[in-house]
Amino acid sequence: MGSRRSPNKPTAIALIALIYAAQPMGAWAATPDDPYEGMNRAFYAFHRALDAAIFGPAARAYKAVLPEQLRKGFRNVITNLKEPSIAANDLLQAHPDRTAKTVARFVINSTVGIAGVFDFAHDMGFVHHDNGFGATAGRYNVQPGPYLFIPLVGPTNFRDFLGYIADAVTDPLAFQPFHDGQVIYARALVDGLDQRAQADEQLRAIDDMSTDPYASLRSLFEQNRAGQIQDAVTGRTGSAEPVFQDFDDPGAAPVSAPPPPEVKPSAVIDSIVNARLNKPLRLMAPDMVTGELVPVFVESPQAG
Repeated sequence: MGSRRSPNKPTAIALIALIYAAQPMGAWAATPDDPYEGMNRAFYAFHRALDAAIFGPAARAYKAVLPEQLRKGFRNVITNLKEPSIAANDLLQAHPDRTAKTVARFVINSTVGIAGVFDFAHDMGFVHHDNGFGATAGRYNVQPGPYLFIPLVGPTNFRDFLGYIADAVTDPLAFQPFHDGQVIYARALVDGLDQRAQADEQLRAIDDMSTDPYASLRSLFEQNRAGQIQDAVTGRTGSAEPVFQDFDDPGAAPVSAPPPPEVKPSAVIDSIVNARLNKPLRLMAPDMVTGELVPVFVESPQAG
């Protein structure tokens, strides 16, 4: 029997790609890396509306109802299912040691870890790392292209957008014996709820602390992604930790600095007078031996 891929996110993503392609580049450009800012902000607003009404409450309910150990088990299984694709990209990035560690993670957790429910490989020194075709393209200097925000997917860029499609169509679960898609949909649902639950505090912090949440999320994504691409270049996880100085970026609305405090002339005069009064008095008195006048210092009485 021939393989049959499941109809999933690539179809929706391709339609959104056509929408972006129909827009003139730079029509709403505010920053060089975000020429589709107007369209992106519209998609971001739509996504946040869905999140406020559906995804956020569902993720918080998922976190409240299921105990941490059960959620961790689901997370481990989903992570384990991603390891073959991660290993393939490790190999494409010419990092054989990293590939071997990823393969070891998959073998250990698939067997001793009972299909990945338990992450014994982590305790043995084989730490998980994310990888994909977008990172592989970045490792070989493919430029990220314009920033994109896609509803139900989130922040990305043109390079990672194409990489995401490649990851989806090469997903082992898209082939036999999972061609009907139930496993893919179940995995996507649980993975989406879990990721949204984990990101809840960070999203709240962006909303509370940022003057422009859209621009802050864009900055956060770009800094994170730059670090991940550097990991793909070096083959070492955490080789270029990004520095998050604040939640705002140059695309956010400018915030004017507070005016300097006004200095009154009388205050300046008072400070000069006080400095003079606090200095010791310099008097002249005759020396007992030579009879010559020599300076004598007398401490001034303290004011008040």
